[in-house]
Amino acid sequence: MKAKQPTGQEQSTYAISAYRGIDVALGQAEPLAELAAKIAQQHPGHLVLIQAGTFLHGFDKTAYALHVLKKYKLKLVGTTSAPHLRIGFPAGRAERRLWSIMNEFDIPYVVALGNQKDGYQTYGSKKNEGNASVLGAVTDDIVHQVILDLQQINSVNVAATKKLLANPSGSEFDLKTKALDLETLLMHKIIRMPRDVRAVYGENLRACLARIIRNVFAYGKARNKYTLLLDISADVDVIKYHLTQASKINNLQISFESAVTLSVGLGQVVGGLINAQEAAQ
Repeated sequence: MKAKQPTGQEQSTYAISAYRGIDVALGQAEPLAELAAKIAQQHPGHLVLIQAGTFLHGFDKTAYALHVLKKYKLKLVGTTSAPHLRIGFPAGRAERRLWSIMNEFDIPYVVALGNQKDGYQTYGSKKNEGNASVLGAVTDDIVHQVILDLQQINSVNVAATKKLLANPSGSEFDLKTKALDLETLLMHKIIRMPRDVRAVYGENLRACLARIIRNVFAYGKARNKYTLLLDISADVDVIKYHLTQASKINNLQISFESAVTLSVGLGQVVGGLINAQEAAQ
């Protein structure tokens, strides 16, 4: 499905500028991210979408904003030395989607239509239309932290897959490694919290983590493993509850996506061990 091309009147009204193909750093892992960054510098506070075949892609701040506001799935793209966040949706639906975002959140936008070979022509919302300060809340530090979180999720998933293939019956070992991974990640996030948030919300997380780690280390020699597993399971559920409340806390601009993934994975391991204990009784 091709993106709708603007009419002559729309071109004269909304046209911003042209970017010939040479402006894009061709040959790099994610060349459109560079074009998006260039447009974003010229139009701060605007959502920036770039045509890529039959899709429109948004990168970094635009990607994170649309992930938060519209629940678009984030993808980690680019190279290890130059990673980027990306979201995408069909270009044929762009007009309806962008109008909806403008009406609902009052955020201006710029869309670049074209291709790398022939270049891009950019079009956007009317001059001075929309609140350009909304995207100001998405800082470079937030984007960087989300990239680190996604990188960690990928590393954990790869390690867990390799471990499972090497030792399919190693659930007890998996219990300890997943618990330690979760504690390490959350402790780093607790340290970065504002002091008042850390003293209350962070302390609740830390205390729950301490109980989980103690019970995990006690599991190997415990006489009543079933009871211990139920305690661990309850604390994992408490951790997951606290993580779901993070978005409601003022001044807490920390992404907990990777922590949620790890806590869910830990809960699955604990649940599997509980089921095994029940089957053996």
